[in-house]
Amino acid sequence: MKPPPWRRKAPETGRPAERAAVLLASPGTPFSQAAVRAAVQAAGGKPVRVLSIAKIYGTALGLQHPGLLPSKREMAAQEAIITDAVKSIERAGGTAKGELVATRDPAKTFRRAAIRYSVRHVVLDPSDSSRLRRLLEGDPASSLRRHLGPEVEVEVVEKAGQAPDAV
Repeated sequence: MKPPPWRRKAPETGRPAERAAVLLASPGTPFSQAAVRAAVQAAGGKPVRVLSIAKIYGTALGLQHPGLLPSKREMAAQEAIITDAVKSIERAGGTAKGELVATRDPAKTFRRAAIRYSVRHVVLDPSDSSRLRRLLEGDPASSLRRHLGPEVEVEVVEKAGQAPDAV
């Protein structure tokens, strides 16, 4: 029986993670075509890793409640988003693998994935959140830039019709 995706897996010993050139990441929203194009272009024929987040709502006290975890419907929707992105990348001539993670902190998950897959480029497809929401929850792009350093390029792809706002 397959363990639920929100449980921690035992660390794999002796088997390093597959390297990828680009991490295409989204905090749970569908990937735009501009983000997929940017990821394929940045990869230059090397593998792309697609990562989407299923949000866990809860407290920082460590008290988990089953009602705060993603439902089966939410997980299925995220799997469909990842499948569509992988197919789009393959149609564009690239290779890709997808991953779905349930977490409270998308920025931390993106950072860990970038380190685990040894990527040199992260393409973020941001959510449609307001400035206030980014202030309260944190901005994944700024967190990635701060923690990954200058050796990993973080690119935020703006949605069509959305002007970048200064924060």
